[in-house]
Amino acid sequence: MASSNSDLIKPNILFLIFDSFRADKVSGPDKNSLTPNFDYIKKNGVFFDHAISSSDASILSYAGLFSGKHPFKTGMRSSKLTKLIDTTSYLEFLKNHGYKLYGCMSKSDSLLEIIPEFENNEESFLDYGMSVFTDAGRITLDKLNSKMREPWLFLMHTADLHFPITNPKGFEDEKFGSNNYEKQVSAIDHWLGKVLEKVDLKKTLVVITGDHGSYIQSLNKESLNFDFQDMADLQIKIGKISNKFPKFLEPLKLNLFLARENISRKRKEKKIKDLDLKPHEIRGLLHQRSNLERFLFDEKVRVPLFMIGPKVDQGMTISQQVRLIDVFPTICEIIGIPDKDEKIDGVSLYPLLENKKMGTLIAYMESSPAILIRPTIVIGIRTDKYKYFRNRYDSSKNVHLYDLENDPYEDNNIADKDKKVVEAMEDILKSIINGFSLEKGCRLEHVDENLGTKETNMVEKQLKKMGYI
Repeated sequence: MASSNSDLIKPNILFLIFDSFRADKVSGPDKNSLTPNFDYIKKNGVFFDHAISSSDASILSYAGLFSGKHPFKTGMRSSKLTKLIDTTSYLEFLKNHGYKLYGCMSKSDSLLEIIPEFENNEESFLDYGMSVFTDAGRITLDKLNSKMREPWLFLMHTADLHFPITNPKGFEDEKFGSNNYEKQVSAIDHWLGKVLEKVDLKKTLVVITGDHGSYIQSLNKESLNFDFQDMADLQIKIGKISNKFPKFLEPLKLNLFLARENISRKRKEKKIKDLDLKPHEIRGLLHQRSNLERFLFDEKVRVPLFMIGPKVDQGMTISQQVRLIDVFPTICEIIGIPDKDEKIDGVSLYPLLENKKMGTLIAYMESSPAILIRPTIVIGIRTDKYKYFRNRYDSSKNVHLYDLENDPYEDNNIADKDKKVVEAMEDILKSIINGFSLEKGCRLEHVDENLGTKETNMVEKQLKKMGYI
């Protein structure tokens, strides 16, 4: 029988990214938030509770998510903000297949080649208001109320869970969570309910994830109750003042920042020095923006991944490890278009939705260097069983190996005990990197093509506002 015109219409796509969103805060024993709408998607759609980001920060996460490749194969870097190399953004790819693109993101994202122009470009990129409770949320709901040209893809990325967190009124009660982060998850869930009321799930695929995770700096365990999250309002005011510093005072600004961070860390260490705490509890409480160790623990790279809509209505929770680089190949199969004609590292997860088995999906990860401080940056891989990472440039330094099955919180580094496993993981890591330059972020035969100085400065300005540099 011939297909009707309605059968040929591709589903719309609503893609929501919540910055710093941790998987363990919407599922499992560490969930304390009130999330009826996320729970609704779990019961009526698909939830991947072990989705792994390519990085611990936004730009490199974007590189993996929107290309389907490991970040170093795209030309995008965080220390050198570069043009795409041998890479087509999935957003541009879907545009070429008839999708009308709409969005609401940070202003700095407009400078990244992997983000194309949107139909609503004049309101897509915001300097401030990157919250579902201010401009970003309003624009998203307004667009869902309007008649966007179909098929459409609407992309939103907000910073509601990014430090410093300010909670909206009405979510102060402990039933919404034991700290600001968890209460904010509850508040986002409430906003999500408004979104789901406006979306026709019969013809719209909804995808929700995080670009990376976050340390929370609070602990509520038995008789212990610590919350080292600095007051958000004060941090925001300090940030606005520091952004007005003239260029020649940047060294002074950095010294003041590091001095304040040092005082804060000493204060924290004094409060917890005599307590019996696990390594993961200590690193969470003592985390600082000035930390020189940018390690790839699950707090920073394991994110939730929700899907609901056409062909995704099974009510499944999938615990097998998947990667954010797999998201758009999966979307392509769901909406019925062939994947883009270039070599990618991601694969479609659709077999898992059909209860079919897939082999182990090895996740490559790299930490993102800050620009004003020079941290220890690492690269690594994660399997369902092991996490391995080490110094980006020297495989003998900062070597970490964790048995995730027996040590899910990554408290015990077993690299010295299991040399054979380290060697095997290193061989896998080298096979992934083979033929590419980690320094240049591209194939060895390519030459870096940097963003212009003006554009780079604008991106750095936005990153400073978010506390990355």
